[in-house]
Amino acid sequence: MKSKLSLLLLCLYPVASAIPEPDPVMPADLIVSQVLAYSLRLKSAEREVEAAGAVLAQAGAQGLPTVSAAARAAHYEGLKETVLGPTMVFPEIPDRYSASIGISQPLYTGGRVASQKRSAAFTRDAARQTLAGTESDVVLEALAAYWAWSKAFYSVQALQASVQRTEAHALDMKNMYEAGLATDNDTLATDVLLDQTRLRLGEAERGVALARARIVFLTGADLPPEAIPDQAPGPDVGEFPPESELMEIAATNRPELLAASLDTRAAGQVVRATRAGRRPSLFLAAQYEQARPNNLIFPPEDNWQYDAFAGVVLTWDIFDSGLTRGKTAEARARAAQASLRQQQVEDQIALEVREARIGLVNTSQQVGVAERARESAARNLQAATDLWQNGLARHADVLDA
Repeated sequence: MKSKLSLLLLCLYPVASAIPEPDPVMPADLIVSQVLAYSLRLKSAEREVEAAGAVLAQAGAQGLPTVSAAARAAHYEGLKETVLGPTMVFPEIPDRYSASIGISQPLYTGGRVASQKRSAAFTRDAARQTLAGTESDVVLEALAAYWAWSKAFYSVQALQASVQRTEAHALDMKNMYEAGLATDNDTLATDVLLDQTRLRLGEAERGVALARARIVFLTGADLPPEAIPDQAPGPDVGEFPPESELMEIAATNRPELLAASLDTRAAGQVVRATRAGRRPSLFLAAQYEQARPNNLIFPPEDNWQYDAFAGVVLTWDIFDSGLTRGKTAEARARAAQASLRQQQVEDQIALEVREARIGLVNTSQQVGVAERARESAARNLQAATDLWQNGLARHADVLDA
C-alpha cells in the first residue's frame, strides 16, 4: 500500500511542477485598460455626452405637441343670488369645480426651435469629440506613467549592480590600503563614490515608489507587490513625415479641434435662435373642459356642463424694452468667443505637432550617440582598470572612468 501511494505521488509530481507560476510582468495594455475603466475624467466626459443628448431631446420636444390637464376646486363666501328681469336669475353657487385637457402644437416659431435643435445637435457632437479626446489623453497619461515606472524600475536594477561593483572595489581598496599598496586618499575617494552610488540608488527606489503611486492613482487599485513592468522596446528610428503632412493629419484627427469647430457652429445657431425672439409665434390649440358651473354658459347653472374649442394662437413681443436685443448681443459675443477658442486650439495643436516632431528628431539622434557613449565608457573603464592594476595610472583615473 505504501509503495502504491509513493507511485501515485511520483505520477502527480510532474503535473504539479508543470503548473506555471503567475507572470509578475504587468504589460502596458493591462494598465491602460484599468485606467480607462476607472478614469473619473472619462466618466465625467461620458456624462457630458448624456447631458448633451438630453438637451437635444428637449430642443426637439419644443416642436412637438404638448398635452396638459388642469383641475380646480374652490369655495366662495359672500355670494348672493342676483335676479335680472323675470326670467334671468344668477344663483348663488359658492362651490365651483372645473377640469380640462388641452393640446397645443407650434406651427411657426420664427426659426427658434429649428435653430435650438441644430445648436443642441452640434453641442452633442462636440461632447462626443471631447469624449474621444479625453480618452486619448487618458491613454497617453497611462502610458506615460507606465513607462516612467519601467524607467525607474530598471534604473534601480542598474544602480544595484553598480553598488555591488563599487562595494567590491571598496573592499579591494581597503585590503590594498592595509597592505600598503594604496593611500588613504584612494580609499576615501572610493568610499565617497560608494556613498554617492548608494544615494542615487535610494533616489531611484523612491522614484519607483512614486511611479507605482501614480499608477495606483490612475487605476484606483493597488499594484501587486511582485508586479514589474516591461522593459521599454528599442527605438524605431526611421524617416519622419514632413511637418506639413503631420499638420494635415492632426487637423483631421484631433478630437479637440473637431469639438471646438462644432462648438463654434453651435454658438452660431444660438445667435439665430435668439434673434427669432423678434418674430411672431403661431400655435394650434384645442381644449375640452367640464365645469360646475361653466362660466362660458349664460346664465350659470349649478351642474356640470362642458365646452370645447379649437383655434390658432398668435403671440408677438412687439416691444420688450431691449431684452431680445441684449440677448442677441450676448449670443454674438459668445459666438465670437467660441471662434477665438477654436483658433487657440488650432494654434496649440500646431505648436504641439512642431514640438513633438522636433523632440522625436532630437531623441532619435541622441539614441545613437548614447549607445556609442556607453560603449566608449565601458572601454575607458576597462582600460583605466588595466593600467591601474599595472601601476601605470592613478586610482582617481579609475574612479573617473
